[in-house]
Amino acid sequence: MDFRLRVFNEVVKTLSFSQASKNLYLSQPAVSKHIKELEMKYEVKLFERQKNTIKITSAGQDLFFYAEKILNLYHEAENHFLALQEKLPKKVKIGASTTIAQYIVPPSLAELKKNFPGTEFSLVNDNSTQIERKIEQYELSFALIEGSNHNPLLTYEKFLDDELVLVTSTRNNLTSSISLEDLLKLPLVIREEGSGTRSILENRLAKAGIRKKDLNIDMILGSTESIKSYLYATPSYAFVSISSVFDDLRHQQLQVIDIENFEIKRPLYFVSLQGERSLFFDQIKKFFYLTHNKRL
Repeated sequence: MDFRLRVFNEVVKTLSFSQASKNLYLSQPAVSKHIKELEMKYEVKLFERQKNTIKITSAGQDLFFYAEKILNLYHEAENHFLALQEKLPKKVKIGASTTIAQYIVPPSLAELKKNFPGTEFSLVNDNSTQIERKIEQYELSFALIEGSNHNPLLTYEKFLDDELVLVTSTRNNLTSSISLEDLLKLPLVIREEGSGTRSILENRLAKAGIRKKDLNIDMILGSTESIKSYLYATPSYAFVSISSVFDDLRHQQLQVIDIENFEIKRPLYFVSLQGERSLFFDQIKKFFYLTHNKRL
C-alpha cells in the first residue's frame, strides 16, 4: 500500500502518468495498474481522463489529503530509526534560497558527503517564497532561506547573521563612503519580487525613510551572479551578501561602498514544516554550523 500511495502522489503532483513513470523509474502500464488497484480498493474514480491530460477528482483530492499524512508518518518512522543509528536516508533533498544555495550550502554538502557517502544529496534552489511553498507541499523536508518571511505553517530557526553590502566595480572612482542621500542618486540593480534579499533591503530602507520609488533602479535581475556580472560591465551599484563577493574583493573586481550610519544585517534561517520536522535534521544542522565556523 505504501508504494501505491507513492505512485498516486507522484501522479497527482505531475498530473501525468508518463511523467510519473519517468520520475519513479516505472513503466507507464505499471503506474496505471497501481492507480487502478487503488480505485478498485476504494471503489472511487481518482482521475478524469481528458484527451491528453488528466484531472484529479474530488475523491482523488480526499485520498491525496490522507496519502500525504500516511507517507509523512512512514518518513518519520524511517527517520527515527535512522537517527538512532546515526545514519541518514538514502536520499536527502535540501532546499535553499538562491544566495545561500550558491555561496553557503555547497561546502556543507561536501562535508556531509564525506561523512555519509551512502546518501545521495540534492539541492533545490529558488527564491525564499518558492522554497517555503515547496516545504508546505511536502516537496522538501527542510531548507535554508534568507529574508523576513514568516509563514505560520513553518518553523524558523536562526542559522547565522549575514550582511548586505553595497558594491560596485572597482573602475568606478567613487569615495569609499557615502550618505543615504547619495544612495538615491546611484543607479541600483536589485533582485526580483519574492527574493529574500530584496525583501530585507526594502524593509531596512523603509525604516530609514526611503521608499522603493525614491531609488534610481537601473535593472532587476534574478540572481546574485547575474547582478555581479552586470556590475563588472556597468557603473551601477547593488546590495549583495558579503558572502557572495569574497573572491571579487580579493581579485579587485568589486569594491564595497560604506553608507554612513547605515547597515543591513539579515538572519538566515533553517526552515521546516510546523510540527513535522525530519528527525535527522539535527544531524545535518551540525555540519552546517561546523562548516561555517571553519570558514570564519
